[in-house]
Amino acid sequence: MMMDRSTLTRCTADIRLWVAVAFALRLIGIGNPPLETSHHWRQTSVLMVARNFTEQGVDLMHPRMDTAGTLTGITGMEFPLLNLLIAWGMLLFGDAYWPGRVIVLIAGSLGVLCFHKLVGRHLGVRTAFYAALLLLFSLWFMYARKVMPDVFALSLVLAGLERLDAVRGTRYPWAALAGGSLLVAAGLLSKITAGCLLAVWPLLVWPHRSVRSVQFATGLIAVATVPALWWYFLWVPHLVETYGFWHFFMGGSMVEGAGQLLRNWPRTLDNFYFDALRFSGFAVFLLGLYFAAKRREYGLLLAFALLCGAFLVVMLKAGDTFWVHAYYVLPFIPTMALLGGYGLTQLPDVRWASVLLVIVAVEGLAAQANDFRLSPPLVPLLQLEEDLGQDKGPIAMNTGQVPTAMYFAHRRGWTMTNTELADPATLDALLRDGCTRLVVFKRTFETAVEVPWPLLLENELYRIHGTPGVERAPH
Repeated sequence: MMMDRSTLTRCTADIRLWVAVAFALRLIGIGNPPLETSHHWRQTSVLMVARNFTEQGVDLMHPRMDTAGTLTGITGMEFPLLNLLIAWGMLLFGDAYWPGRVIVLIAGSLGVLCFHKLVGRHLGVRTAFYAALLLLFSLWFMYARKVMPDVFALSLVLAGLERLDAVRGTRYPWAALAGGSLLVAAGLLSKITAGCLLAVWPLLVWPHRSVRSVQFATGLIAVATVPALWWYFLWVPHLVETYGFWHFFMGGSMVEGAGQLLRNWPRTLDNFYFDALRFSGFAVFLLGLYFAAKRREYGLLLAFALLCGAFLVVMLKAGDTFWVHAYYVLPFIPTMALLGGYGLTQLPDVRWASVLLVIVAVEGLAAQANDFRLSPPLVPLLQLEEDLGQDKGPIAMNTGQVPTAMYFAHRRGWTMTNTELADPATLDALLRDGCTRLVVFKRTFETAVEVPWPLLLENELYRIHGTPGVERAPH
């Protein structure tokens, strides 16, 4: 039996359908190792900590990296909640990569649904539908299938805000209060920059500020920030100082950050008009900003100003790091989607909104299509662990600060620059510290560098050298 037109319209206007479609699309290649072009290094650092949990025991207070040489590898980083969930997936499914990706994908999909409910409660169903679709096909689409904490943390905070905002209309306010505050706390611990979204809370509760449940929810949000503040500003520095290994970027001076952003203003703006929602999505965002100003939607404009102020702090702390890494703009994309959804709602014909949404979705998906395939220069890394042989001693490689190759080597050791690896004093120090292999990458990370250690193996991507006195492996 064919579906009648009204039923079809209702189905296509249901955000759950599009979230399910986007979920299914991102299952393509879900089992791929994290060797796509964009941010393989960030994903392998997450997986490295998770794998160490499975091999050395879970210790949430002391996450370990494998790139600290002879040090313990314990260092400060985001609270390893996502790493713990991935470790459980590794224990259940072995070395498969899909559990970690699916965990983030589920969280990211729930985040879009909670964003839809939150916007719908305050600005109406149509605005919520359009805004959620813009968020779904933004940069969120790609990073919601990467083994990274950004979308995971933002989704937890969105879910927490939605539950706390729903307190007034629920039959079980205490469950909503407890659940919402725990979700916010977990999101902030997982990635503190997700706290930008909390800037909108005063406007969500302003009409009901005298209601006791709202006051209690506001107090719980304040309490929910305490674990993250303790973790990032007390515990992370303690770990770095105690164990001597720096890994996590905590930002710099906001004055210095402002100068760095201004010096690179074209690339800074590129994060907004290209990376976040692509050109068409950015145009829709500007359309919403125009309509909000023209129609004097002071509440929406104030929400935009508060969210901009909170995100500006992130930008200034990040400095050059903001424009170097596209994912730093993720916390601001819900704000852009909110304004874009409002703008589409103001168009006189719903068909115009539909056409614009199709354009935004097509451009967004086309720009992110490369996330579904592996980067050819990185594929040989899948052979690295086997090529290193039975020796499990520490290794050194010329990958700079990138941990990707060390993760696939399944060893501990040092990541160095060419200059460091070619320095005779450095090589002598490596020998004294028990280094048993040097991996020299010919491209991708660094260019080839000559080292005096015996050559054991060579392929198109790297050379493996052993300690002096080791014979070359037979071909």
